[in-house]
Amino acid sequence: MSGISKIVLTFSLFSLSCALIAQESENYEYERSSLHIMMIKHLNQRYDDIIEDIFKDMPFPNRFNDHNLGAKVVSFAEVGGDQRFNIESFIEQVGLGQKMVAKWFNRNKETGGMDMQLIRERGFYNASQTDINKARASIRGIALLEDAGEELIEKTYLLVNDISYTSKSGKTNFLKLIGSVYTQSTDGVLNEIGGFKVNVTSYLFCLKWDKELANRFYNDFYTEKGAEDYKKVKAFKENKDLWTMEFLGKTESSSSETKFGKSKDARQLLIKISTRTLDQNIAQLQREHPNFRIKAPIVDTTPIKAYVGLKEGITANTHFEVLQRCIDEEGRTEYQRIAIVKPVAEEIWDNRYMTLDEEHNSNINGTTFKKVSGGDILPGMLIREL
Repeated sequence: MSGISKIVLTFSLFSLSCALIAQESENYEYERSSLHIMMIKHLNQRYDDIIEDIFKDMPFPNRFNDHNLGAKVVSFAEVGGDQRFNIESFIEQVGLGQKMVAKWFNRNKETGGMDMQLIRERGFYNASQTDINKARASIRGIALLEDAGEELIEKTYLLVNDISYTSKSGKTNFLKLIGSVYTQSTDGVLNEIGGFKVNVTSYLFCLKWDKELANRFYNDFYTEKGAEDYKKVKAFKENKDLWTMEFLGKTESSSSETKFGKSKDARQLLIKISTRTLDQNIAQLQREHPNFRIKAPIVDTTPIKAYVGLKEGITANTHFEVLQRCIDEEGRTEYQRIAIVKPVAEEIWDNRYMTLDEEHNSNINGTTFKKVSGGDILPGMLIREL
């Protein structure tokens, strides 16, 4: 299959109505946005290496595709205050938007050659088994599913986090004492620290990718030949400013006061509380920015159940729309609302980080929902928070 046939932008030879897109996906995979996560390291703050060390051990949010660009830490001199200007200056200086695009197309840094491998992988990840079967029988075959991945490029995000810790012992002294715990693990040091809070301010950016930019990319920059196609390789390098990251907003959260108490692993406790605080910010940003919201599959209908919970900020008053995945006449993915559901108060899953290590954890695995309005709900349909 030629490179040109792989990157056709529409499904002009293949169209389906919603009625033909069945929802009996065997593995209930769902559409994921792509995310690169970074933290701010303040050059003038002592012991900031401790925060960096904790951040690097925090798990990546498993409801996103990891669009890791390598560097996860950016350093600024200013401590405190709004960091948007500093972040935007960093994005522009390093051409981070261009790096996001290069990652999507697996650009070889030495030759400039590109390929569609990641597009294919994430396109398949976004496809139900029924989609795959129908694609195999179509004129364009598997190339149809490769196109599906392109619909995910415009949902590529950067999340930059400013993390700090506060305690009665003071910010700097707290980090110094934590450093002592890493080397000594003494109860006396933990008792001296007392209670602490984790504070996280998160800044969200989105890659600008639209039809006009896509057409220009494929016409002027995309090449699988690498150095043999010198003009396109050079053109991509020289157009660093063409790919921009749009600032969507920021949010901040603080954990409740936590004490080390009888914790045998102070480091692991810090990772847990920091991860949960960051998850709160992600959940809040998803409420504020609809395109950033995750979709999760319904895995059962007797009762209605999905694998979302407290990690996503769900409460008994949270409402979700139930969506059916459709393909329009141009081959673009659309989502048709089928029903509205809300969680059953007593059956909300506690899926926060490291919940399994806590004594109060229940046997609930997935959140149970009840239908508020709408039509028939089938396994494999998706839910998205309203």
